[in-house]
Amino acid sequence: MFGSFNPVQELPLTLVTDRLVIQGSMLTRVRRLTDLVNEPDTPHLVLQNATFMEVGSRRVVAQGVAAQVQLSDVLFAHTNGQMESGSTMRMPKQPVRATLLLPPFTVEGTIYLPYESELRIALDAYGDRFVAVTGAKYWAYAVAESPNFVDLLVVNHARAHISIAAGVQWRADSGPAHSESEGRQNPW
Repeated sequence: MFGSFNPVQELPLTLVTDRLVIQGSMLTRVRRLTDLVNEPDTPHLVLQNATFMEVGSRRVVAQGVAAQVQLSDVLFAHTNGQMESGSTMRMPKQPVRATLLLPPFTVEGTIYLPYESELRIALDAYGDRFVAVTGAKYWAYAVAESPNFVDLLVVNHARAHISIAAGVQWRADSGPAHSESEGRQNPW
């Protein structure tokens, strides 16, 4: 697992399903939320001091000192505090404004796609289990969920319909490191 040499930190989280908003905290050595949810051998998260609320009304339906939440049911998640950020990406990616539809929720923000010859190929090539969305806004007016703004939201890729508006400027490479005149590629 990433971050195995890091000290344990308490990470306050909000996890949202189509019917529940779950708040609690998790003890982890991982420093990036995207690494935590994209770990291939992690089917669920175990939270401490968890509160389960109905979407819309926010009526508390359950509380527990420990709770297991299945990642397959999570539409999206975000931290409730500061998490040490990994400002560098493991491979170069291009930022693109997108709308992600996760009924009953809508998410708007910036996603990061790999450099490919065409936007549609880059979107098809994205393979992580959760999609990072920065500068995110999410809401669900049909169930009385007002807009919320978060710096980083991770969206369940298997549950999301991703729409990128017409007119997006797409670049096929990440810049000078990929230019044919230099004859070499960026190792990242």
